Amino acid sequence: MSRRIVSYLGGPLDGLQLDALGRPDEELHTGAYVVVDGWGDRRAHYAPDVRGNPLVWKYRGVVTC
Repeated sequence: MSRRIVSYLGGPLDGLQLDALGRPDEELHTGAYVVVDGWGDRRAHYAPDVRGNPLVWKYRGVVTC
């Protein structure tokens, strides 16, 4: 079984990778609000560039939940 790796680019998780095997394709195209240790109720927003590689998610900013 092959892996499907999402790479975070920029922001607090820059350089980290997530094994996204088993996640639906739609989810890979929308990105995610990611929990960051020490941020409390804030999340880092990461999403792929619509014209780029869907497995490279760029930092888009902070979201308060």
